Amino acid sequence: MAGRNTLMLVDDDASSREGYEAYLSAKGFHVHAFGGGVDALACAASLQPDLVVLDLGLPDVDGWEVARRLKRDAHTKDIPIIAFSGRSMKHEQISALRAGCDIHLTKPCPPDHLLVAIDKLLAAKPQARP
Repeated sequence: MAGRNTLMLVDDDASSREGYEAYLSAKGFHVHAFGGGVDALACAASLQPDLVVLDLGLPDVDGWEVARRLKRDAHTKDIPIIAFSGRSMKHEQISALRAGCDIHLTKPCPPDHLLVAIDKLLAAKPQARP
């Protein structure tokens, strides 16, 4: 299924973003990486990614707000979101799910664990009809 799938990766930590972007690209995904929520929100509707990997601790617009805005927008509301954060407290995980994220992963996260979560959400996503 990879190779046809476009991912939006949003993480303000450049080394983390670049590492995951390289890994996911090597796995056949088309990855659009962003360092902040403002840029990601500005591009989400036109990119129409199949899935968003979203750091919650963004400096401009935090990931919770990015998720809420994506889920309120008719053009992006059905895009699955993986919350990706160093915050592992249960209430923060619940808050991410309430904001519209489908899965919460705690960083540091082995790339293969992220890939499993991506594959799970993409397999569950209804396929668009031509």
